[in-house]
Amino acid sequence: MSSYTQLCRLSNCVIGSYKSIIHSRTNWLAPVQACNYTRKSAEDKLGLDKPKRPLTPFFKFMAQMRPALLAKNPGISAKDAIAWTSKHWQQLDSETKTQMAKEYEKDLEDYRKIKAMYESSLTEQQKADIKRVKEEMAMAKEKRKLKAEYKELGKPKKPMSSYLLYIKSRKDSIQGKTLKEYQEQVKADWFRLSESDKVKFEKEAQALMMKYKKDMEAWELKMISQGRVDLVRSKPVREKKTKSLEKSQ
Repeated sequence: MSSYTQLCRLSNCVIGSYKSIIHSRTNWLAPVQACNYTRKSAEDKLGLDKPKRPLTPFFKFMAQMRPALLAKNPGISAKDAIAWTSKHWQQLDSETKTQMAKEYEKDLEDYRKIKAMYESSLTEQQKADIKRVKEEMAMAKEKRKLKAEYKELGKPKKPMSSYLLYIKSRKDSIQGKTLKEYQEQVKADWFRLSESDKVKFEKEAQALMMKYKKDMEAWELKMISQGRVDLVRSKPVREKKTKSLEKSQ
């Protein structure tokens, strides 16, 4: 057995799992809101077994106290759980805290050694893949932040297309079908729809687009007045006319 494999096994014993504590936080803080989501690192996405950083003394204490807290208070809220943990942590004697701090430093030392060996074992292709995935994750995070900011600032939502409006009108027909079957059926029906029937949805889509344009112009003027020029489009939304609608005029 290689020294690296031995150290990896050692890390599983002495180093806390970051994934476990993230999962514990969700169930610990709100048992009734069980969450299966675990934040993945670039290495996790690539299937690489990256060593996990050890838990700090406080988070280790949190994980150890979690069973007792949930046994006594199965429906405890997130706010109360944090307050309870912090209170008991503050009441913990200094000798125990000192011992936990020493254990953490030892675990941290082992982690650094294992991490160095892990990084030296990576191929150039793996390093490039990690860098690429990290950049993609950073971009996705920025998009989520921007989307949340738009929502908070009340940015108008782009309206549905004529096809999506048609799908919405057919939502009752999904009963008894799988999502795939429903999508295929609606798509086929849309292509068989007469031009005159399509025009109704296209007129509705155009009216919604016109309203969206006006709402966007008003919102952007508001953003400019608030000094948020960075959120204003460089080019205005162009109103699109469908071929079917043009023929009907």
